Amino acid sequence: MKGETEMPEKDAPINMEELREIMDGDDELLNECLEDFLGDYPEMLGSIKDAIDARDPSALNGSAHAFKGTLKYLAAGEAADIAFQLERMGMDGNLEAADETYRVLVGACERLKGFVGTLL
Repeated sequence: MKGETEMPEKDAPINMEELREIMDGDDELLNECLEDFLGDYPEMLGSIKDAIDARDPSALNGSAHAFKGTLKYLAAGEAADIAFQLERMGMDGNLEAADETYRVLVGACERLKGFVGTLL
């Protein structure tokens, strides 16, 4: 990792203490996971958007659940919580607020992408 970021950890989109614990202090693994996230998240967001556009609750449930797991593994709590909201919408079959929630998730992911960029 490059080092410290300009963003105080309490305001960071990733809980760095939790992430270091998840990675068992292995900076190489941490960097690899962050690089994988940067490469994979646009496709994962795309799957969520496709499910919303198709008004397919089952697909939304599955794609949001998978993305939530990725975000939790990276200790990205805020983004994971938003993905969980979308997952719930899919489970409940109520996509009324899905478009707006998706936009919020995209914003959280952009913030996360910027933060990750300061770490690599």
